Amino acid sequence: MRHSVFGRKLSRTKNERRRLLQGLARELIRRGSIRTTMARAKAVRPLVEKLVVRAKKGTSAGKSAIKRVLSDKQTEKLLLGDAQTRFAARGSGFTRIIKLGPRTGDAAEEAILQFIYDKTNQS
Repeated sequence: MRHSVFGRKLSRTKNERRRLLQGLARELIRRGSIRTTMARAKAVRPLVEKLVVRAKKGTSAGKSAIKRVLSDKQTEKLLLGDAQTRFAARGSGFTRIIKLGPRTGDAAEEAILQFIYDKTNQS
């Protein structure tokens, strides 16, 4: 039974899982949307949501937490710069998951994970 067990293992060790989620979060922030499996999208979504909230607040503790997770200065600057403008009117729910159906090779459920922008700033 999985009572009170948080998160997904994604068939990886702790360090592999951490690096996978960091990479997915980095690419989502850089590109605006990524195509991945449903399980990975559901696993990385809370991480990205928390990063955007910390970037919106702009505190020094939040900035250091973002730096620790992303470990890429260019992506950090992009997130910190865009968080105040792109997500200003939104309190939460910065991402959406769109189901695509099963993948051809292994029938894994695929999805697109993308940011939701304000109606005035859609790109």
